[in-house]
Amino acid sequence: MHEILSIEQIGNRTRQGCGGDTASRPARGRVRVTLEDGESFVLSSSKVSRLGLEEGGEIAEETFEEIMRSLRAACMQRCGTLLGSRDYSEQRLREKLCDAGFPASLVEDAVDKLHRAGYLDDRRYARSYVRSHLQDRSRLRITRDLTERGISGTDIEEAFAEVGLEEDIEEAQKEQVLRLLRKRGFDPDRATYEERQKTMAFLHRKGYPADLIRRSAEGDYS
Repeated sequence: MHEILSIEQIGNRTRQGCGGDTASRPARGRVRVTLEDGESFVLSSSKVSRLGLEEGGEIAEETFEEIMRSLRAACMQRCGTLLGSRDYSEQRLREKLCDAGFPASLVEDAVDKLHRAGYLDDRRYARSYVRSHLQDRSRLRITRDLTERGISGTDIEEAFAEVGLEEDIEEAQKEQVLRLLRKRGFDPDRATYEERQKTMAFLHRKGYPADLIRRSAEGDYS
């Protein structure tokens, strides 16, 4: 038997993730069921009513297994939908599944299965991301983006090293800076001191190397 600690109607409220972290999207007609052992999952209000689940009550083992089977199937279906439209890092997929209300144990099982089957690969994701954004983002910005997606520093460095065999990263960044300067109408030969400082600050916020910023602001594109 599984004792129900709480049942929270989350329709028209903010949805929570696996660990109770607040997410930003509403989940109408949904109910979060939290068990005494801390496990929680989200079901439709109609299913909670059909199963007769009540706060302070208990869930028979047979009913609990039925719920888990249903959630497991729904979780894998959700994975298929997400991965069918784009690639995800393991962390981002976890966040998506937790946001959908699947219990942490099923989320970890799903991520593990997809990883072993080759559908999730953080190293592949990192290489693809670096290759896709090498022409429009600085190395620092790409590194920050990948770190936020849960990619390890080692995988990020390996991605840059591998993609660097195909692309000259320094040359790509120089071309990016030149495009940005042209877009801003910046002319180093005519720019005032104030304009030069503003432009350098702009490039710094973009994450470009200080030496490249200085040379670009001075018109040294060698």
